[in-house]
Amino acid sequence: MKADLTTTMGQRLREMRERAGLSLREVAKAAKISAPFLSDVELGRRFPTNETLVLIAQKLGASAVELKKHDHRSALADLKRIAESSPSLGAAVRALVDKVQSGNLTPDELAAKLRRVSNTK
Repeated sequence: MKADLTTTMGQRLREMRERAGLSLREVAKAAKISAPFLSDVELGRRFPTNETLVLIAQKLGASAVELKKHDHRSALADLKRIAESSPSLGAAVRALVDKVQSGNLTPDELAAKLRRVSNTK
């Protein structure tokens, strides 16, 4: 798995934990959280507080600031707000989501298209 910004925070944490040879329980104990909570974080179902992220990062020998770069929630909230403010944009976002869900467009292909559009401005 590439550690780029398309990697989620949970994916990055799991990659780093496994690379360090640490168990969920070891990292969770160091971060003062439960192993099931850490598992949920790695699966993207839950998110740690800033304080907990600092403890996780310390155990993994990483920077919490770097790990936060993989937290895409604020960007998604912004996209939702923008799509809700414009019916035509909302319809376009829905069409893209439908294409990804149907397998007619992969998330990586969508990201590449968005990067190309972004680079032409």
